[in-house]
Amino acid sequence: MSIILVGSMLLGCGGVQYVDHADSREYASLGIDYHDLEKAASDNIKSLLESGYVRSLAGLEKPKVLAISNVINDTMQHFSTEELTRKITRDMRNSGKFILTMAFAGSGGSKDAMLDSVRNARKNDEVNQYGVPEKGKIIAPELSLSGKIIQRNTKVKSKQRVDYFFLLTLTDLKSGLVVWDNEVNIIKVGKNASAW
Repeated sequence: MSIILVGSMLLGCGGVQYVDHADSREYASLGIDYHDLEKAASDNIKSLLESGYVRSLAGLEKPKVLAISNVINDTMQHFSTEELTRKITRDMRNSGKFILTMAFAGSGGSKDAMLDSVRNARKNDEVNQYGVPEKGKIIAPELSLSGKIIQRNTKVKSKQRVDYFFLLTLTDLKSGLVVWDNEVNIIKVGKNASAW
């Protein structure tokens, strides 16, 4: 079958088209999309980097070690909260004040399984022990990023209003004290038939 025939069959059946990032807002729905995650991440990171806590780290020689804890998706949408947390922690690392550990993670992040696999090689006589990390080398996190995403639906005349609350908290793991928290709200209004 030729490429032209396959291409025309796809277009004839509704096909798929690429949408430029700038034009993708035209195809918004009441659900959480790329633009919502981008806004939630950028607004939260702006709040964090301008906070008194981060300003107090100005003279710090070593970056603070950060772990992603639980970030609960309490919405009707199914998406990985890691989409949000990775955008935020990437900018945190780029600030030079934070470094992310993959040795510890809750539901909002992912733990690198290779850390345990490499350490389990200590018990394997077939593995050259020279390259296996010695005990006590994993660095514990000093800070934990946690949060919750909440959805609230309200009927407004013939339309539906959907409020999303992106709540994030940065906790000092030694003291248990909150050193920063923020809330980003995204509000959408559409017809009840709008796709999720």
